[in-house]
Order: sequence, then structure tokens, then C-alpha cells
Amino acid sequence: MSYNVANNTAQINGKTGPKGPKAKGINYGINAAYNHLGYINSLKCDTKTPKPDVFTKNSTPEDMEAELKRLESETTPPLNFILRYAPKKNAISVFFNRLFKGHNIDTQALLGFSCAAMGNKQAMTIEEADAPFKDEAFKDIGAKLTTKAFDVNDDGKIDASEEAVSTVIADVLSKDKGINSKGLDIKKADGSYTNDGENKMMMFCNEENLEIASMITKDMHAKLGLNKAQKEFLKNN
Repeated sequence: MSYNVANNTAQINGKTGPKGPKAKGINYGINAAYNHLGYINSLKCDTKTPKPDVFTKNSTPEDMEAELKRLESETTPPLNFILRYAPKKNAISVFFNRLFKGHNIDTQALLGFSCAAMGNKQAMTIEEADAPFKDEAFKDIGAKLTTKAFDVNDDGKIDASEEAVSTVIADVLSKDKGINSKGLDIKKADGSYTNDGENKMMMFCNEENLEIASMITKDMHAKLGLNKAQKEFLKNN
């Protein structure tokens, strides 16, 4: 299983996965994206439905017991989750990172997570990025959704560094109530986000908020140093 459950919350991280155990940096982020996808896929499976013929007089007690075990092991995960996309740092590292870099994010892990979440693509068009918004799940949302606000360099595409901003926004909004007069405080990001933060991040995809959302994403992209981090990422990946 790609996650653990504690306090009715799915705990997802990048410690293990396709890049092996005890992964660091880029590989930690890739593992986290892989495990997050496993969690999402498990939400789509209605495995709680028992096989109709098992609990009849024609079945043996052993058949019934086996089916009960299957149902117990294959139940869907809780809707609440916390996803750690970058490894947790000790208090001293956190202090100096915030002091000298202005944030506490392992940007290589962040970019590994973002690239893997994009299907290992370095970039996608706005149309490709917006495709999920045409699914049935968004049909009745009552707003036009788009990823245009994350197109930091206005080239009609979303690359891994721009996708990464959405992750950090979800991270900050998992700890903060919302946007203040200065935008978002990236010092509050710690390399993890919750379903609540992810839901709040969706306001950046509302076309009505495009102007202010674009200003904030450009500012965060610059403060995180993602242009430089992207060059390093491409060199090592």
C-alpha cells in the first residue's frame, strides 16, 4: 500500500517507492508523487461491495471468512490526507533556510514531485493542463477553471517549475487561513500539504481570480528560485 492511516487520515510520503527506500532529493519527490497517485487510484475503487454469491448457504465458512478478510484489506482510504512531498528537515536547518533562503523547501524534491505528477513530462500546454477540469467531477462547480495563473513566463505552457508553485501554495494554505495583503507567506511551507490546502489552492484556478493569482504565482516562483532550481533539476534528471 502506498500510504498509511493514522487518526483517520492517509499519511503519504516519499520515503519508499519506485526509487527505492530512504530516497532523498529528487527521488523523494518522485516516490511521493507515485504514492499519491496510488492513494488517488484507491479512492476510485469501490472495493467495499461484497461478492454477491459468497454469503449464501452454498458458500463454505472458509469462503465467507476469506471474503471478509478481502473487504477489510481493500477498504477505500479516508478522504483526509497529509502528503509530504519533500523530506522533513531538523530545526536548525529550518531556521537557517528561512533566514538565508526565505523558505524551507527542498526544491529538487519539489521538482521531482511536480514532474512525476505531470506524468514525467517537462511541460504541458495549458489545454493539456486544463483537461482534468472537463471531467464530471468539476461539472457543477459553477466556475470556469484554468491553470493559466501558473504560466509564469506566459508561453502557453506549464513546466515542472510552474506546476511546483501550485504544490507550495497548497502547502502554505494547509497552515494558513488564506491570502494576506502581501500574498502568501512561503516561510510557512514545510514540504507537506493536506486535502484542505489542496482544496483552497483551487481558488488560483478560478478564471475570475486570474489577475491576482498570476501576480502571486510569479512572486512565489521568483522567491523559491525555481528558474535556477529547474536548470539544476534538468541537469540531474
